[in-house]
Amino acid sequence: MGVDIRVLVAEDDPAARRLLTAALPQLPGLSLCGAAKDGLECLALIDQLRPDAVLLDLVMPGMDGLEVLRALARRRGRPVVVVTSQVSHQGVVKCALSLGASYYLVKPVNCQALPELLQFLCLTPLKRAAMDLLDQMGAAGLGMEAAARAAAVLHENPQALLKEAYAPTITDQRTSYASVEKNIRAMVDKLQAGASPAYISLMGGLPPQRPSNLVFLRHLAQALDL
Repeated sequence: MGVDIRVLVAEDDPAARRLLTAALPQLPGLSLCGAAKDGLECLALIDQLRPDAVLLDLVMPGMDGLEVLRALARRRGRPVVVVTSQVSHQGVVKCALSLGASYYLVKPVNCQALPELLQFLCLTPLKRAAMDLLDQMGAAGLGMEAAARAAAVLHENPQALLKEAYAPTITDQRTSYASVEKNIRAMVDKLQAGASPAYISLMGGLPPQRPSNLVFLRHLAQALDL
């Protein structure tokens, strides 16, 4: 889709911060949108810049990385967070993941591995494009973001099962397959009833009845090629 994943670095060590901020703009599919020296600045920049992903150090002055994760857990639409830390104790790793971190990297960070990792965790350029299409159709509600994420997965792997397509939402929202299925089904019900021109165009004509989630999501995934 030609849209980079926008990454915020939160790192108190000047040398490590310089390394990451210098490396990120050179990596395919990634762009640096900002850098924070502590947890409070990190939260402020998240509000200001709306990054797609955050590389978050744990040991920082004032507000540490775990406190940042706790604060983000209370927010909707939070970015993907990859913890980068010298701390490798399994109790700390489990705590960070339980607070909403998507991945935990023990320093030193292999910068060359970041594009593939962040593309997998974010699916952001595709998800953003799918959200735009859904918005044009008049979609709303809890199923909208879940459908965008699922379409992004199906775009990357057309043979994926629904449980694989729903996995990013299930993990991020700490919800169930049934709940994701229900929310997307409710959204598709409304799109079918609304029969907007964008929906009719996506489906290649107005279906005689509401399509299954899988059929709708495959159409949405295919549209991301355009």
